[in-house]
Formats: sequence, structure tokens, C-alpha cells
Amino acid sequence: MGIGVALLLAACGTTSTNGTNTTNATAQTPQTTQQAHVEVNTDGTYTVKEYDFESNGKNLYARAFVPDVEGRVPLVIFSHGLGANVEHEEEVQKTLAKAGIAVFSLEFAGGSSSSSPMSEGLTTDMSVLTEVQNLKDAIRIASGMEYADPQKIYLMGSSQGGLVTALTAEEVTNIQGLFLFYPAFSLPDDIRSSFPKLDEVPETFNLLGTKIGKKYITDIYNMDAYANLDKLAIPVHIYHGKDDNIVPITASQKAMKRLKDARLTTLEDTGHALAPEQQAQIGFEIADEIYNGMKWRGIENWKQQIGETGVSASVFLRSKDRFSDKKTQNNEKSDQKIKNKFSIKIRNNSHEWTFAI
Repeated sequence: MGIGVALLLAACGTTSTNGTNTTNATAQTPQTTQQAHVEVNTDGTYTVKEYDFESNGKNLYARAFVPDVEGRVPLVIFSHGLGANVEHEEEVQKTLAKAGIAVFSLEFAGGSSSSSPMSEGLTTDMSVLTEVQNLKDAIRIASGMEYADPQKIYLMGSSQGGLVTALTAEEVTNIQGLFLFYPAFSLPDDIRSSFPKLDEVPETFNLLGTKIGKKYITDIYNMDAYANLDKLAIPVHIYHGKDDNIVPITASQKAMKRLKDARLTTLEDTGHALAPEQQAQIGFEIADEIYNGMKWRGIENWKQQIGETGVSASVFLRSKDRFSDKKTQNNEKSDQKIKNKFSIKIRNNSHEWTFAI
């Protein structure tokens, strides 16, 4: 009897012994290793906790949203953007906490342009590299919290904080995934474009409303922000506004070419900021991915099935229930209404394939 036939008979509750068929009295429930899908519920409550910790000789402030549940929970460590603070992308943080995921948000040393920053340090002494060290120390502190599951630690960052998050993830272990909002991968290139020669850099200057110092420039002047992205062995989900004129979406598209396991969600009608309703939706999506897995691990398989080189893949979050499916081979355009909020688009040199998910 072939193996396939034997398995089929067993599944039907029938076995064969010496040519005689007998029927089992009770059917056996097939075993599966597939994890049950977790439905995300954002009706939970949380407690706000505040912390102080030391990093690079400075006292740093952190705030955590901790779900009101028993036991250890997944933990997301958030890094704010240039001149911001722990309240950056606050609706994302609150949504995650209400979904049962703790969020630990730090204020970088010299990272806030507020008139009353919570962390020590001057903005003129801050740089991407000082923030990388701050984040490393925050990971060490936050991972040891009594509510944190040390096997479910994720990093999340916005703008400059997104760049800091990616750079840090290249150097630390036991991180399960990254969530980046319009990450500033283009920052070193922008710096070199603005200051072709290092000796032309002033001691201090204003960058997007934040007074920064020469150290900010010198620390990343020779950096290639994309160089080591291919060393990241964890999944990365990038959200980027299509109309971002501070960090253009091309920066994230370039990063996608280096990342091994990544997904780019293009936010239509969005610049270099997330509206509160977008933040809430994204928080829900991130919670679903933390509980049920970052499902885009199969993108490489899709590329292989298409069987052509020069393929890229991205996911589009639409603000409306319409999208344009462009066929570059014959320049035909068509609009169609779909019920799904997401579509995945796979592109090579001559075609674009768009799938509703």
C-alpha cells in the first residue's frame, strides 16, 4: 500500500490488517502546529508608568503604556523623531496598549526641542549616534521590566527615530521585528548635499526648527544608511507617506532593495506626519502582526514565481476605496472599486501585479 493511500484511509477512520477492513469507533482529530489566529481587541485599559534611566552620562526620561492584564506581554520600544518627545505618534502607542501590547517610549538626550525637555542634554550635543546609544540602553532597561516578555521585543521609530531604530537593530539581538514610520534613511545623503565640505559646516544651525550642532553632521557625514540593511534577519514593516517632501518615499523604496524581509506600506495623501486616525489604524495593524506574525515573509517566493529579475514589492494603504492598477506594458490604466483596504503590488521592468489582501 502506498503511503498516500495509507494516509487517506487513516484519515477516513479505516485501517487494513491482513486484508480485512475495520472501522474505528472514534475519529481521530488531526494534529496541527499552526497557531490559532488571534483577534485583536483594542478595548483594553492600560496604566501609564514613568521612568528615569542613565545613558551616556545623561539622565533620560521614559514613559510606558502598560496593559492592565496579568503576566508578561509583548513590548514595543518607540523612538521619536527630531525635536519630538514621547508623545510622538501617541495614538499608535495607545492603540497598541489597549490591544494588550506594552509600549516603552524614551526621550532622547538632547532629542527634544521643547522649552522644557524631560531628558537631560542639549540639542547641540545630540546626533544620530548618541541616539543609537540611548536606544541600546533603553532596550536593556525595558526588556527587563516585569511586564515585558523578553522573547517578544519589537522596535518602532519615526523619521530620524526610524533611522536610529534600524541602525540599532543592526547591532542588537533578540529583536523580533521593526516598525518604521517615514524613516530618515536619506539623512546622510541630505547632509552631504547641504554641506559638500566638512569645513563648511557651522558650529550650530537650525534644522526643521531644532538647533543642532556640528557633531550632528560629523557623526554621520560618511555614513551609508543603506549599507548594512541586508544584514537584518528580522522582518521590517515601513509606513511612508506618498507626498512626503522631507524624507521622500524614494528613501524607503531604496531601503526595500536592501532589506531581506520587508514590507512597504505607501500612505496615500500623506506627507511627513500621520493623522490621528491613521495612527489608530496602524496601531491596530501592528498589533495584528505582533500577535499573528509578520505575514509578508513570502514575498521572495512571489518574486520567484514571477520568474523575472528587477522585481520589487510593496503594500499600499489607501485612504479611499479606489486604486489605480497601471499596466506599464501597454500604458493602460483602469480604476476599480475594491472592498479591501490593502493591496499588494509586485513590479518588474514591464509589469505591475496588484493583489487585494
